[in-house]
Amino acid sequence: MKALEDLTEWQAISLGACLVARMRPNYILFAEIADSSDAAVFTNILNLVWEFAAGQNQKIDFQKQLEKLEVITPDLDAYDFYGVWPALDATVALASLLSCCERFDTEEIAAIATLSRSTIDGYLSTAGIEFDEPEHPLVIDEQAFVEQLLSVLRQQASRVVMIAELKALVATVAVSNIGLEAV
Repeated sequence: MKALEDLTEWQAISLGACLVARMRPNYILFAEIADSSDAAVFTNILNLVWEFAAGQNQKIDFQKQLEKLEVITPDLDAYDFYGVWPALDATVALASLLSCCERFDTEEIAAIATLSRSTIDGYLSTAGIEFDEPEHPLVIDEQAFVEQLLSVLRQQASRVVMIAELKALVATVAVSNIGLEAV
């Protein structure tokens, strides 16, 4: 992802947090169907990343958070419904984000973007939807979302203002990258 080269470390982490936040409903719906309360753990870990990106909490034990995430990562063999796949993608994306917070690497952020896009492709394929990849509404929405994020990140605002804008933007997105809505 070429646009990452122009971002600072915290901006790139914020971009990754936004992408994971957009995948979060996939995990929440999986947890509801699986009758699990693990969605709160996922959300808490993501909130710690937001704090880190905002410069509010630099003492996060990312290894401990990865261990917590590992516990709630869906086991593909334990479930026989499609929702386990996008939920797994969301946890893998969050794990990449945590790793990036610990040892910054723009390739980790690019991998999150790629994973989000592959979640969309997998959903369309599983649903049997024939699509011309760049023209499917979910693909267009994903590209528009990333462009909105980059637009905010290109502003000459303070870190705190940008983080607040990004979090507000993510909060206004009602559906996940595959079109699922969760509260």
